[in-house]
Amino acid sequence: MLEEIIHRHPDNPILTASDIPGGASSVFNSALVRHEGKVVALLRVERCDGTQSIRYAESPDGLEFQVTDEVLLVPTAEPQLTYEEAIYDPRITKIEGTYYVTYAAENRFGCQVGLARSSDLKHWEKMELIAEPDNRNIVLFPERINGLYCRLDRPYSGPFGTQQRGGIWVSYSPDLVFWGMHRNIMESRRFHWDRGKIGPGAPPVKTEAGWLVIYHGTTPYCNGLVYRLGLALLDLEDPTRVIARPAEYLLSPRETYERVGDVPNVCFACAAIPSEDGEELMIYYGGADTCLCLATARIGELVEACLKAP
Repeated sequence: MLEEIIHRHPDNPILTASDIPGGASSVFNSALVRHEGKVVALLRVERCDGTQSIRYAESPDGLEFQVTDEVLLVPTAEPQLTYEEAIYDPRITKIEGTYYVTYAAENRFGCQVGLARSSDLKHWEKMELIAEPDNRNIVLFPERINGLYCRLDRPYSGPFGTQQRGGIWVSYSPDLVFWGMHRNIMESRRFHWDRGKIGPGAPPVKTEAGWLVIYHGTTPYCNGLVYRLGLALLDLEDPTRVIARPAEYLLSPRETYERVGDVPNVCFACAAIPSEDGEELMIYYGGADTCLCLATARIGELVEACLKAP
């Protein structure tokens, strides 16, 4: 079973609402990256009044985090406020020495995606909205491909829990703002664990065999959706070519902190960073839309699982 190669950290959940200065309702679906010998987290925090913001935290080992009271990204004044009534689900990618964060920007038109950049992870410049409504889960590749920036995203339109005009797409840009050459690369699979909607999770991780992608997929049941994590491997030079996509899921809600919370039965990843020795992948995921969790797997075993997939 593919699930046997991934291991939940015994101290899960690694962050809960009680760890947030000033109080919070939940902390989950957060972005993490290595910076100057530390692991820095941009936390999705929902306050007790229901509003959301992105908070700063750092850790020497990616496990024990010091959460500050610094709020990094919040909905601001007009004209941004019209398009950023709520922001959440950040993902970080470092490209050519600059950190870029993509985030969901909820507004009355639907869900769009915003882009901001920083050199130090504390001072952010909002750049632009880089997707039309009904698009989310944008993750950037950590380097240009054939001279262009590259991303994965998930346009989606349809009843909750179904997949219509969605799937995972690749697109390219000369400047990170204007995007084109959109190509669908993955769709939901009938009668599989990811037969509902699917979407990119963490930014792609480069390996010798290809771009390793952690994505989420849903299964609609009579009592709601179950969110699981899956694997795919994309070609290094042409990420529209899917080298492999195992049939089995990688991680499924099993533990109480994944099954019980604001949204039950959810494992949702926004970050996957290699360990310092480059051997393991540290996968950070939200549990039940309530807490932040960590699971690890050896990168070589993840790649091997992809290459052995029928």
